[in-house]
Amino acid sequence: MAGRCAILFVFALIGTASAQFSPSFPLNNSYWDDGKAEFDFYDAQIVRDGQPRQCEALVIFVRESIDAKTLARLDDPKKPDALATIRLHEIFTVPRGMFVEHLSLTAHWRLDFLSLAHLSLVGTDGIGNFSKRLEEKREANARSWFSFYDTYRDRAGFDTIVPATDRPAIFYDELPLRVRTIDFSKPNGEFEIQLAPSLGGGRRDTIVFKPAKVAWKSSERTIEVDLRQDAGAADHFVLDREFPFLLREWKMADGSRLKLKNSLRAEYWKYDKPGDRERALKDPMLRHPD
Repeated sequence: MAGRCAILFVFALIGTASAQFSPSFPLNNSYWDDGKAEFDFYDAQIVRDGQPRQCEALVIFVRESIDAKTLARLDDPKKPDALATIRLHEIFTVPRGMFVEHLSLTAHWRLDFLSLAHLSLVGTDGIGNFSKRLEEKREANARSWFSFYDTYRDRAGFDTIVPATDRPAIFYDELPLRVRTIDFSKPNGEFEIQLAPSLGGGRRDTIVFKPAKVAWKSSERTIEVDLRQDAGAADHFVLDREFPFLLREWKMADGSRLKLKNSLRAEYWKYDKPGDRERALKDPMLRHPD
């Protein structure tokens, strides 16, 4: 009962501007309160220089407390200023000829407002290193983020990002979580958002939110979601029809593609030794049902 009341309270706080999103996935205590993380392994084809590059993508979700002021991780969720969040950690290693491109992205969403509190990306494209970071600035009647960047092409700097309208403002790198928090209480529907581009890449980003339309259609076993900007190509997502709405496939507008090959729920701190990956993948008790 307490968990249901919390969900209803948070949903009321979200307001009509973001009512197209539901808190049921991040606030489901039966899924998250055991401390386990969701590990999703994807076969990936990432398009670089006009060609798909075969690799693996690892996407991890877990509940985590952070300091509301510094956004640093907290071991004790009962500390003053502790902020409950869902954390995403996403890791790619993309082969590029004689080089490799490494990308590691971490994001935190507040559980009280379901807003992006923090996002950081670090990587190298084989030529140089880059790092980028977003931090939410919460005010009573405004939404904005501080944007920090340090790239080998444009050096270091700082911007402020402010969405132009009251429609939900989403960064492209949020989509692995955001598509799973759409309100799927109806079998199909559509709504409009503002979408900002990915932060990936070694250049300073010019972050501009542009109108985009989200549409979904449910079948007996899956939910298919299309995300389209202007008249260009769409991002297409295939999710499980039932909770926790696993992301089975993602065809990106640029031709890149992720396809789920394994999904586990595990106490991640117990699987950091040689051979633990193979041990976890062989353990049927850790697997989501197909």
